[in-house]
Amino acid sequence: MKSSHSKVSGTSLFFFLPLLFILFSRSRKKVAYVFMFLLVMGLSSCFLNFYRTNTKSSMDTAKVDSLRFDNRYFIIHFPGINKGLEQVSVNGDNISGKLVTLSPEHSKYLNPDPEDKKNRVKAKYKKSTLTEVHLYTNAALQNGDSMFSAPVSSFNRADVYQLNKSATSTNHVISTIGAAIGGFYVLGTIVLLATCNCPQVYVDNNGSSNFASGLYSGAVYSTLERMDYLPLTSVPANAQDISFKISNGKNEEQFINQVQLVQVNHLPNVKVLPDRHGNMFSYENTASPLRASTYKDDDIKNLLVQTDDKYYSFDNKANKEGFSDVILSFENPTGADKAKLIIHARNTYWGGLLHKEFIGLFGDSFDKWKAKQEKADPVKLQKWQTDQALPLMVYIKTATGWRFVDYFPLIGNTASRDMIMEINTADIKEKNVELKLETTYRFWDLDFAGIDYTTDQSLTKNIIKPLSATKNDGTDQREILINSDKKYAHLEDDESISFKYSVPATTSDTVSSYFLASGGYYHNLEHITGKTNYSKLYKFRKKGAFDKFSRERFQELQNVAVTMKK
Repeated sequence: MKSSHSKVSGTSLFFFLPLLFILFSRSRKKVAYVFMFLLVMGLSSCFLNFYRTNTKSSMDTAKVDSLRFDNRYFIIHFPGINKGLEQVSVNGDNISGKLVTLSPEHSKYLNPDPEDKKNRVKAKYKKSTLTEVHLYTNAALQNGDSMFSAPVSSFNRADVYQLNKSATSTNHVISTIGAAIGGFYVLGTIVLLATCNCPQVYVDNNGSSNFASGLYSGAVYSTLERMDYLPLTSVPANAQDISFKISNGKNEEQFINQVQLVQVNHLPNVKVLPDRHGNMFSYENTASPLRASTYKDDDIKNLLVQTDDKYYSFDNKANKEGFSDVILSFENPTGADKAKLIIHARNTYWGGLLHKEFIGLFGDSFDKWKAKQEKADPVKLQKWQTDQALPLMVYIKTATGWRFVDYFPLIGNTASRDMIMEINTADIKEKNVELKLETTYRFWDLDFAGIDYTTDQSLTKNIIKPLSATKNDGTDQREILINSDKKYAHLEDDESISFKYSVPATTSDTVSSYFLASGGYYHNLEHITGKTNYSKLYKFRKKGAFDKFSRERFQELQNVAVTMKK
């Protein structure tokens, strides 16, 4: 299901797919085919295959019968030894057969990670491995036993191996492109092309500058100006001085309206996060989902129980609304009127690439289109973004169907972050609360999802005034940035603003969390050329058009990978 479950594979995807996007863009397609053909002919590609174990804690006789008629190969895992089971039959609750020594082709993948949906299988063992059914028992194998019979209910684990089609096909795309990667300079260039820049925040930590994240991603016109609330997680809770810098992004100009350093004092066992509206919430007892499944019931719970760089990238088949989703089921304590959804997520490099492909459709008309958006109705512009599910949309299941709650705004693909959303659960009478997170195909990476029902603790919030806010040309920006008043600090080229603060001490029984609250917008200064593709652009007037666009482009790249492999 997933194309970027692990940190390593996700990083490869971010590096390699941009190159294919560049090479196979409209006017360069023929040159790219020749270029790629020569490279692939000269270099070997890996073209890995991946499988799922589909691990369950039990197996019923109906399933065993179905697998038996499907010509599956059964393997019994006894303590300390594994045996093949041939001439399989089902009698009542019992599975019977003849125990045999495992052949070499069935002895290669006996100890997979059941939580990893990207277990690798070599091509030469693919056919035999993907027929395997593994049944685990605690019963010891007696010496000399050749015939076997045991209740199906006696097995404590059952694995039914299956090809992970999405991960395999994505890897084949990556493998094709990998031959064209020629060094760190190329990789760096690709990442810059795919990166959503926006204003970039760097926090000083003992003399070193640590990148934190971008701000108000997606606010590419004045009509989309918004506030962003960035957790400064690298700042120690007992800090006395805080310094950070806001820098301009590549090929952009920034219009920064306001910058505030927010100190929130709270008990040590409590965590704090602001929602997208700036409301502060505490949480301390986050529960994992009972179930996390995508459309068509693909179980991804194991990816979301902790923040570990194993992501669900919303790459499942489109649901009835035409988007990718995940449905989360949480326990619903009696009398809980409100809940807090906490996630750890980021936007994807694929989303950044797709946006660049989208604006490329405007060709020579891009500047004219930008000027028009500067005068557009902000409500209509925001509605277009939500109609395309570019933010991460959140719904709650009620007796009358799915009810929209709110959305997590775009945060860019330069860093992931924790986010929170309060949800009214007073009218949910069922024993479980069901939430649906929905977005455009491959636009978000979701690393963690949990829910918290604890009552909000008493929080002390301080807005700390800066000792200095100095632009790199030496000018003081404090008066310009103190209020949200349409007076903007303007950054272009490699300009930045450095901020310094002295932090007031907390009481002995509290600690502090810090957040950067900043509002503004930015402009993309890329020079777009070529003919305007009106026929494609008109399609984006429809709800869900971006999701279809993303699926079509990714499929095109997969098809190219298949062609190159042949």
